[in-house]
Amino acid sequence: MAESPRTRAPNPRARVVRRRRRLALAGLVAVLAAVGVGIGLATTGHDGTAPAAVRLDGRDVSGLDPKEVARAARDRASELMRRPLVITRSDDPAFRIEATRTSLGARPQIQRAVDEALEPRGFGGRLAAVVGLAPARDIPLRFTLDPRKVSDLVARVQRPLDRAPRPASLKVGADDITVVPGAGGFGVDAEDLRARILRLPERIDLTPAPLPPPVSEAAAAEARARALALVSHPVSVTLQGRGVEIEPSVLRAALRITPAPPDLRIGLDPDTLYADIASAFGTREQPARDAGFRISGSSVALIPSRIGRSLDMPAIVAAILASPTATSVRARFTVTRPERTTRQARALRITELVSEYTTPYNCCEPRVTNIQRAAEILDGTIIPAGGRFSLNEALGERTLARGFVTAPQIAGGRLEDAVGGGVSQVSTTMYNAAFFAGLQLVAHTPHQFWISRYPKGREATLSYGGPEVSVSAGSNGVTVRFFSSKLGRRVETETGEPTDPVVSKVRETVDPTLKPGERVVEQEQGGDGFTISYTRKVYEGDRLRRDETYTWKYDPEDAFIKVGPPKKPERATTAPDPSGTPGSTAPGDPAAPATTPTGTSTGAGTAAPPP
Repeated sequence: MAESPRTRAPNPRARVVRRRRRLALAGLVAVLAAVGVGIGLATTGHDGTAPAAVRLDGRDVSGLDPKEVARAARDRASELMRRPLVITRSDDPAFRIEATRTSLGARPQIQRAVDEALEPRGFGGRLAAVVGLAPARDIPLRFTLDPRKVSDLVARVQRPLDRAPRPASLKVGADDITVVPGAGGFGVDAEDLRARILRLPERIDLTPAPLPPPVSEAAAAEARARALALVSHPVSVTLQGRGVEIEPSVLRAALRITPAPPDLRIGLDPDTLYADIASAFGTREQPARDAGFRISGSSVALIPSRIGRSLDMPAIVAAILASPTATSVRARFTVTRPERTTRQARALRITELVSEYTTPYNCCEPRVTNIQRAAEILDGTIIPAGGRFSLNEALGERTLARGFVTAPQIAGGRLEDAVGGGVSQVSTTMYNAAFFAGLQLVAHTPHQFWISRYPKGREATLSYGGPEVSVSAGSNGVTVRFFSSKLGRRVETETGEPTDPVVSKVRETVDPTLKPGERVVEQEQGGDGFTISYTRKVYEGDRLRRDETYTWKYDPEDAFIKVGPPKKPERATTAPDPSGTPGSTAPGDPAAPATTPTGTSTGAGTAAPPP
């Protein structure tokens, strides 16, 4: 009969085992409770400080806050920036180049190191950290280097005796594409050296060795097969069932083959293909047009903007390259948007003439060509509200290639020929138009001496803020007009009398290349210098918005004349000897040279006094 568990006699040994298990369980609970207390007290990594057992490039930063970690990173970076990188070559025991991180334009990645150092551990990591079992973590301090300075160092390491390898390539002919074999080299592998420098070790020991061609003949042969597939048949660019063919000869002309080790990259020039097919899609293309303004007399009409549409040649090229055996690809178009939309132009509120100014000039001088060219560039310029306009920036460099010619301009108090001379008349005219429009005049500089065609003082090269600018230059004058909205502005100005006159002078300099007594006038004498002041009051209704006074001191327009050196005195001769011997005198005779009334000598040996 089986014994019932309830009536089974107790086993003393079993009781002991159960007691031990209970004790062990109690011990485990106690340990967990202690660990729980530890977790509650030590939450390193969750309070914003660096977790335990974390080093930053060898420096212990455990428990430091972000600012302290960043300070430690910067200190370490300062040390490393001064540490040299030594490069040697086995083929030359005397070869040694040292470079520091500073010389390589290194920039330490401080924030990246700080972020990695502060990254909190997971729950298991925190548990292990509390009982002292957390694995150590060392965060490297990384640097970015200046690519150009790295290239310079690579070039210094490569010796003149090093022979660079040459990649295999392709030669495109009229009937075939042939492989041009490459050639091996010998020396230091530049790309391998560059990669080692970027790792910033303390030492790089180099052993020159044979260098294989970056692109093998086998790779070039594969590229040839791809290129031949591209140019072996015409390709149609189609749209809605109709298309235009690109002939193999055009595809061959558009081939672009460039090394991309270990391969050759086969491409097609979009511009070459576009020139071939553009006419077939002329009605489908149209350039984007910015919104603008058409001026008629003193009125302004808004010209709306227009979306542009053009062949997407990069996409067409990509489609041809993706399917070298395909005989047609679909025409693709891209949309180009105007920089200034109709809505934006309307918001400018350019509706009517607000000011204009004209200055005259004599027809057909070289400077007039420059004025007319500047007017052509500036006409239609739009300055947004609150914007700033610089004449120099708007005109750009004045060069012969841009349509400017040589003409006089003031430089150092003299009129000298320079490309673009005369453009200052445009700036003076524009300054006065802005002046009477009531615009803010940020900066301007009058000429060095006064030119009578301009108002005294009120002439300048300038920069300011304002509306649309209309500039026109005819045969006898240039006019600048500003169009905007009427802002109720009124401008009043007064110009004072000239003061502090400075008389112009004639400045002569001796030029030894001229003949004695010869005079060459480089610059005629002009007006005297003086100081002038003028005012501007800008009203908006009855409110005075600006009350300005400007003062300028003009230099005198001196004359500059080159003169030849003075005449050299003529040499005198001795009187004839009574004895008949030319040039001799009797002993004790006070012989003296004789001169004619004109000052020329009748003898030889002494000089006549200067005339």
